[in-house]
Amino acid sequence: MTERTDRWWWPPLCSTTGGIGRGFSGYRRTYTKAAFAAFASTILLCAPLAHADPTPRSFVGNFIGNDATVENYLSLSGGVDRAQNFESLYLEKTISPKSSFSLFVGYQRLEQEGEEPSASGFSNLGLAYKRVLISIPRHEFVFTISPSLELPVGDRNVGSESHPRAGGDLLFQKGFGDLPDSLRMLQPVGVEGDAGWESKVTGARDDLVSANLELEYSLRYLDANVAAGCVPRALRELTPHLDFDYAQYLSAHRNSSQPDFELTPAIAWMNDTFELNLGVQVALNRASSGTGAVAFVWLMGVSYDQLFPALGWNPFK
Repeated sequence: MTERTDRWWWPPLCSTTGGIGRGFSGYRRTYTKAAFAAFASTILLCAPLAHADPTPRSFVGNFIGNDATVENYLSLSGGVDRAQNFESLYLEKTISPKSSFSLFVGYQRLEQEGEEPSASGFSNLGLAYKRVLISIPRHEFVFTISPSLELPVGDRNVGSESHPRAGGDLLFQKGFGDLPDSLRMLQPVGVEGDAGWESKVTGARDDLVSANLELEYSLRYLDANVAAGCVPRALRELTPHLDFDYAQYLSAHRNSSQPDFELTPAIAWMNDTFELNLGVQVALNRASSGTGAVAFVWLMGVSYDQLFPALGWNPFK
C-alpha cells in the first residue's frame, strides 16, 4: 500500500474571514491515547533485528497533499469543521509502471449563520498526470512530477472557481530502512512531501503556492524488519503520522495573501488492499482558522487492482 491523495484535487477555499479555508483532498486523522501508548511501548521494548531481506515498505501517503507513487487507487474522503462538511472522490489509473492519470471531484455543504439557508454543491473537476522521474528502491526514494488542470464545472455558491486553473507539483518520498543497525529503531520512519503551484489560465491572475510534509512510523515495517514479534498483531497495520501543510496566495485579487499553516496528527490502518485514515487538522495561525480552529477528517481507500487484477492493465509498458 502506498501513499494516497492530492493537494490540487482539494484546493483551499476562501473562508468567511478572507483566509484560505481548509478543504480535504486528499486528506485529517484522529488517534486514541491507547494506540499511541502501545506504539510508544513498542519502540521502547523492542530491539532484536528481524529479516536480512527487508519486507517492502507501505507508505501511507500524504493525507492532505499529493503523493509520489503511481497506482491504481480509489478513495472517498471527507471532513467536518465549524462552518462546513465535505466529501470527495479520487480515482487514479496507471498507464505505465511509472505514470498515471487521476481525477478528483468534491461535494461541500456550508453552514450559514442566521436564517440564511445552507449552501451546497460540487467543487471543480481536477485532472492530473503523474510521472516518476527518479526511483532508487534500495534507498526507498521516489521523485515524481505531476502537472494538473482544474476545470470550472463546480457550483459557485460553495466557492468554486469560475476560471480554469493550471499548475503542477514536485513530489517525493523517502524511507529510512538504509540507516545503520545502530539506528535501527528509526528505520521504520518515512517522510513524504510535495511542493506545488497553480494559477488561473484566464481572468485576473491568482497564484497559489502550497507545500506538505508528512512524517510517519510504520509498525508493520517495525515488526517485519526491525523487531520481529514485538508488535501485537492488532497493531501491526497501523502507521501513526503527522502532516504539516502550507498554502498562500501570492497575487490575490480577493483572497488573503497571509500564509495558511495547519498541522494534522493522524493514524492510518492499511494492508495491501484497503486503507482507513483518521485525523484532526489544527489551524496554526489566524489565516487558517476562518472555518474553525479544528477539523475532523477521514479517508477510505482501496487499491482496486488487488481486488480485480485485470484493472491493473497498462496500455504503455
